[in-house]
Amino acid sequence: MNKEELIDKAYEVRKNVLRMAHVDKRGFISQSLGAADFLTVLYSHAMRFHADDPKWEGRDRFLLSAGHNAIAVYAAMAEEGFFPKDWLDTYGLDNSRLPMSCMPAYTPGIEISGGSIGLGLPIAVGMAMGLKLKKSDAKVYVMMGDGEMTEGPTWEAAMSAGAYQLDNIIGIVDINGIQADGFTSAVLDTEPLHEKFSAFKFDVQRINGNSITQVMEAVDKARNSTEKKPHIILCDTVPGTGVPFLIGNQKSHFISLDAEGWERAFSELERGKD
Repeated sequence: MNKEELIDKAYEVRKNVLRMAHVDKRGFISQSLGAADFLTVLYSHAMRFHADDPKWEGRDRFLLSAGHNAIAVYAAMAEEGFFPKDWLDTYGLDNSRLPMSCMPAYTPGIEISGGSIGLGLPIAVGMAMGLKLKKSDAKVYVMMGDGEMTEGPTWEAAMSAGAYQLDNIIGIVDINGIQADGFTSAVLDTEPLHEKFSAFKFDVQRINGNSITQVMEAVDKARNSTEKKPHIILCDTVPGTGVPFLIGNQKSHFISLDAEGWERAFSELERGKD
């Protein structure tokens, strides 16, 4: 897809997020709206997979470490045909194939279970080493949150990835500035992330994660690199992107909206497309 097509696709991903959250009238809405651009680029431009054969051996692997953001991943996967779109209307309900946190036993195309943050990069290291042993050229993409950067296993895995030159890892850190207890910088400041990952022998890029152009360029650079280093793309994103009244609220990690709020959210998203 070209840039304009990806921008249109990101709008559909955001609409899917609102559609799912509207089922229970609440959810991890704002950060998912902020993550829509880079997830669109990953699923509709960068990653290699067969949606009708999710276990295809040659696929790139996508690991959602920040498991609560499953709603954003489902929104992007639905656009690529991993499952029927009417599944979106069951998100988070009993017996749904789309649980609130990712589970591979329920959803085709999901690689790992989410929930406990800090485990995505350690699993990615194991997968990346296994793919190397198989002589596979598949990539392992892992999406993490900025709050997750306080987790010890993340940095143990980063040390291993750098030491073993796992150049088939492409990490994405969604730097949206919020977590359950408030602003990330106030809870426990994780910066400077660029210098930290560089010290662990990563190839590091920092970009505007809501710019389709910047995300495309960064992902293409990482996946086509010949450097013997793991890659990390630090994506600065704005929670609530596309729905202005949600932007800037530190409590928007998990929010509920009343009927008027939902009407406004869908209306603002539609106006932003025009």
